Amino acid sequence: MSSIPWPARALRILVPLTGVLLVAQYIAGLLTNAYAPSAGFTSNSAFPALNAHYTLGELLGVLGIVLVVVAVCSRSLREIIPAVVTFIAILVAGVAGMDFVHAQPNPPAATVAMGLAFLVAFATVMAWNFRIMRRTAPAAGPVGGTPTA
Repeated sequence: MSSIPWPARALRILVPLTGVLLVAQYIAGLLTNAYAPSAGFTSNSAFPALNAHYTLGELLGVLGIVLVVVAVCSRSLREIIPAVVTFIAILVAGVAGMDFVHAQPNPPAATVAMGLAFLVAFATVMAWNFRIMRRTAPAAGPVGGTPTA
C-alpha cells in the first residue's frame, strides 16, 4: 500500500493530463484560426479542428471540476487554490469561446479573453505540476547501490 494519500496520487496524474489537454486545445484553436473559412465561425461548423476545439473544451471543463473535487478531498489549500484558479480560467476561456462563435462578426475581445485565460490556466497547471512532481519524487539514493559510510 502506498503511503501517499489517494488525492495526491490522483493529482499526480490529473494535473499533467490537464496540461497536455490545454496544449492540445491551444493547437486546435490555432489550426481553426489558420485554416477555417474566413467568413466567421458559428457554433454549427463542420470544420474538424473546430469540432476538436469544442470537444477538448468540454473535456477540460469536466477535468477542471474533477480537479477541484479531488483537491478539496485533499484538504490542502496548496492543492485547492491552483485547482480553483485552473477551473475558473478554463471556465472563462469557455465562456469567451461561446461568445466568440455566437456573435457575428466574431468579437476580437473574445479571442483575447480566450488567450489570456489559457495563459492563466497553463501557467497555473505547469507550476502546480512542478510542485507536485518535486514533492512526490522518490528520494535519491546512492549511485549504483553502493552504501555510503
